This record gives sequence, C-alpha cells and structure tokens, in this order.
Amino acid sequence: MKVHVTVVLCSLLAVVEPALAQDSTASKTFLTKKDLAYAGLALGGTLALSYFDDDIARASQKPRFQDSSLHRLALNISHVNETTLTLAGIASYGVARLFHSATATDITLHATEAVVLASVASQLIRGPLGRTRPYVTHDSDQYRFKAFAGFVNDTSFNYRAFPSIHTSSSIAVATVLSMELHRRKPGAAKFVAPVLFAAALLPGLARIQLDQHWASDVAAGAFMGVFSGYKVVSYSHAHPDNWFDRTLLSASLLPDEHGRMKLEYNHAF
Repeated sequence: MKVHVTVVLCSLLAVVEPALAQDSTASKTFLTKKDLAYAGLALGGTLALSYFDDDIARASQKPRFQDSSLHRLALNISHVNETTLTLAGIASYGVARLFHSATATDITLHATEAVVLASVASQLIRGPLGRTRPYVTHDSDQYRFKAFAGFVNDTSFNYRAFPSIHTSSSIAVATVLSMELHRRKPGAAKFVAPVLFAAALLPGLARIQLDQHWASDVAAGAFMGVFSGYKVVSYSHAHPDNWFDRTLLSASLLPDEHGRMKLEYNHAF
C-alpha cells in the first residue's frame, strides 16, 4: 500500500510542478481544448490505478492499518472536507478584508472559489455515475456502478464514491496556495509546495483507511482539485477584470504607468 501512496503523491507533484512554473497564458474562455487533453490523461491514469483498487482496499483494512489510534486519526483527518474548508475560506476572507490585506484577501478568495468549484464539479460527476463505495462491496468489486443512484434513493451515499470530494477540496487549496506563493516567492514554493500537497492528500488517504473510497477515487479527486485550483488562479490573474475579483476584492481596473490594465484594491468596504 505504501508503494501505491508514493506513486500517487509523486504523480500528483509531477502534474502540479508545471502549473507552478507558469501562470497560464491568457485565454478567452475558462475552459480550453487543452483541458480536455489533460482530463483524458487523468482519466487514463485513474483507470489504470483502478485495477489495483480492490487490493489496496483490502490491504487498508488489515489490522495493522486499523489500529484504534490510526482509526481515530483517520476519523479526525476526515473532518477536513469541503464544508470545513469552505467555511474556513470564507472566515479567512472576512478577516483579510477586515484588516485590509489585499494579498490575503486575494489568496483566500481564490482558495474558497477553488474548493467550491471542485466540490460542485465532483458532485455533478459522482451522482449520475453512481460508483459503489468499497464497504458496500466488501472491498471486492471496484467496478460496480448504479447510474444516478447517487441522487435518487435513501442509500445514495453508498453510490457517490467517484471522485473523492475530501481529496478534491484539500488539493484545490494546496494548488491555490502553491501557485499564489510561486507568484510572490518562487524560491520558497519549491520547498513549501510538496509539504502542502502531502498534507492535502491525507484526507483522501484517511477515507481509504475508513473504507469510504477506492484509491482511484482519491486519484480522480486529486486531479479535480489541481484542475480547479489551477484554473481559478490562472484565469483570475490573466483576466483581472473578471466579475468575482472586481466585486469580491473591492478592486477597480485602472491603467498602470505603462498603460496596462491592472486591479487596484480599494481598502474600504
């Protein structure tokens, strides 16, 4: 199991590193044809990993991984989810606005936007797809799906495994923080980013240990998180006149000394 976790983390960092090295060139639309290629590669990798899902699930339920202290730790880590991260983001945004910190307001807004985007997109996938959670199949059938069962019956939670929203939410925050740090302190980002992503992967790993998700659910959630965080940050900075930044950052689009348009933050509400 440790080998598979290491592979997932290394693959995740390999995907993220190019995003840190460049903010996307300005595109007229939020989604591009290149995004479809990235989604295809992510889907292919997820399908390949799914072959090992049942093995990883059974390994995660062995007594050495189900020790009471580890189980309690996993339960505590699993509280880091889309709800807590969204509320924390909103609270942090409010504090940043209160103290008139343009940088903190910018970062907390984008982090919250990325969590919401990743969560909504993941819900739109998992409900119709209806992938069965591992505890329902006793960790034996990772390819059991019930189309739209994630929406329509009393046990719908049992059929909302793919992708992991715990993972997409935490990885979205790590992506935003890493990219925003790279914009301001590129030298520090290469040291901080691996720590952020390793920590962000913990809620997903905890959900595997709790028998709530297959490993491929976590991998798909990681892609959703990276994609959402990257698109929010890159698009926002490439299009500073977007409605969210102009409105929620209390900023005005003004020309700089070279005649280029940029956002000037207002310090009053």
